[in-house]
Amino acid sequence: MYYQFILLAVVMIFLIGRLVGTRISFFKQVMASLLSVIVTSAVYWYGYLQYNQEEQFGMAGWLWLLSMVIVSLLFYLFFEMFYPLSMGERGERLADAKNPFKRLSAWWSRQRRYAQVFFIALRNGVGKNLALKRTPASNERLAVSLRKTLEACGGFFIKFGQVLSTRSDLLPPAIVEELSHLQENVIRLTTAQVEDILAKELVRPKDELFLSFEMEPLAAASIGQVHRATLREGGKPVVVKLLRPDISSKLQRDLDMLVRFAAWVSKKSAWAKNIGFLDLAKGFSAAMKEETDFRIEARNYAQVTASLLDSSSSVKIPHVYRKLSNSKVLVMEYMEGASVKNGTVILDERGIDRLDIQRRIFDCMLEQIFFKGIFHADPHPGNVYILNDGTPALLDFGSVGRLGTLQLDALKRLLIGFEKRSPYMIMDSLMQLVESRDEIDQEELEQAISQLLVQTAYDVAGSSDAFIRGLFRMIGEFELSFYPNVAGAFRSLITLEGTMMQLNPAFSLMEESRRFAKQHTAQFLPVTSAKDLKETATNELLELIPVIRRLPRRLDHLGSMLEKGEFSVKVGFFSDKANTSFVTKWISQILLAFVGTAFGGISIGLLSLSGDTSGDEFNMVNLFGYTGILISAVLLIRVAIHAVRHLKQGND
Repeated sequence: MYYQFILLAVVMIFLIGRLVGTRISFFKQVMASLLSVIVTSAVYWYGYLQYNQEEQFGMAGWLWLLSMVIVSLLFYLFFEMFYPLSMGERGERLADAKNPFKRLSAWWSRQRRYAQVFFIALRNGVGKNLALKRTPASNERLAVSLRKTLEACGGFFIKFGQVLSTRSDLLPPAIVEELSHLQENVIRLTTAQVEDILAKELVRPKDELFLSFEMEPLAAASIGQVHRATLREGGKPVVVKLLRPDISSKLQRDLDMLVRFAAWVSKKSAWAKNIGFLDLAKGFSAAMKEETDFRIEARNYAQVTASLLDSSSSVKIPHVYRKLSNSKVLVMEYMEGASVKNGTVILDERGIDRLDIQRRIFDCMLEQIFFKGIFHADPHPGNVYILNDGTPALLDFGSVGRLGTLQLDALKRLLIGFEKRSPYMIMDSLMQLVESRDEIDQEELEQAISQLLVQTAYDVAGSSDAFIRGLFRMIGEFELSFYPNVAGAFRSLITLEGTMMQLNPAFSLMEESRRFAKQHTAQFLPVTSAKDLKETATNELLELIPVIRRLPRRLDHLGSMLEKGEFSVKVGFFSDKANTSFVTKWISQILLAFVGTAFGGISIGLLSLSGDTSGDEFNMVNLFGYTGILISAVLLIRVAIHAVRHLKQGND
């Protein structure tokens, strides 16, 4: 008897997969099938069989099987509606765990952490302060609430706040200032934990690779911990960066909480939604996941080093021993020195000009951002070193930014536009650096830039810095936002400005940028001489020759059409594949719903006509009626499942 029910469940699993008509979860198929067999069999037994002991499989039995199919689809629709996993455009899972028990455990862990973060946010007044109208006073209260919340949450929430503190293009000054005070306190790994990581992750035993290994770490952070060691081969001093053993689970949980928190804030506040707070959280989440794979950091070191081989700035980048490194251990060259903040003592002792070192570091960073397209994304004072011989060095390439050729060109034109005081050039370059929006009033934006240039033109002491602050304020007022990689470049420059002030308190970001542009005029301007002008004109003409050749023929054809009155203009809404796909999908769903409703109505009518016949007699009208109800239920439930999936995709 039990084998028969198991066979029925297997048949239901097969039918669900075929009737839904799209890629579906096997786990949900199994659960829906089992529940439908159990529920319909129980109803069939207690509602009919115990009162009517039949020896033959009659009409009631067929109704039982028919209802089993419909109920299995209804259960699947129920799971689809209340299942916590998001769906992709093709119906695929957007979560990592496939095992339902692991997924349930992860879900429960997230819910506990989510509740913790939620109550911390409420206790610190984030919700109340978000609901207030944005004024300088309300921004200050919100800034304090947000800082306290992030500090209480700890972990990656603090790092996210530190990232936000550099986004002066989006956030009010009060929030930027308050978040810049965030501090991270991390518990160091124990000796036993370090030994365990080394035993599991090194390519060979520790004593075979290192002559010495200091268990006391040089530094500890939320992601990893750094130790000093000496290689057995060649006796070279190295640093060994270890990934924290519990980082993956905490990372997944906290980043998921962070994105949910950002989504909640964006729903509560139109201001948070306008600045793209949720997109910031998602971008930070993606970046942090990359930082937990040291193979990516090793690749970043190699790429930046290769890009600066012909650089004249002479900034040192440590060598990475990639054969000894993997996703959880990074072995690289140890460089004796101190951070920029403490490295000024080294420069003063050796009589090295601080301004020269500052410009070498700054020029190296600008070369990465404006010319190479790959740059150190976090040049804070702890990642910029002064070696004992006075050579500057860049450390920690866990986070790098990358810019495309169009964005590199736009950044160059932005700097040139400021130098030439050209509002049109500045606006044109900004249009390539911000995310596109249909409702941008470019004329109003150009007027605002023009006014900003006038306001800062005669402020000799700080016109550059005033222009930057005004430009970021304008971006916020027009509700624009930079592309994530462009925002990363600006964030890197803003962080670099604070670092450079450790060497030169009178440092001016824009003044030094203008100096850099003048020294690299050839790279900023494609035409710097008559020879360059001739070469550029020749290249442009070569590109235009095919168009010029076809132009007379096209003009003649156009004139003939006008003369004959055959000239017409086609406006194709369906020329866009996205529009075609959208309309086609919804028309098909409407047709399915209409057909399903029609089948249901006709079937109910047929069954009502044959209502006076005995239920045990073979009746073709009954057969067509019940078959029509089955088809109607399948079509309508299928439409409902697709609609639920579309809603889940739209909410992601």
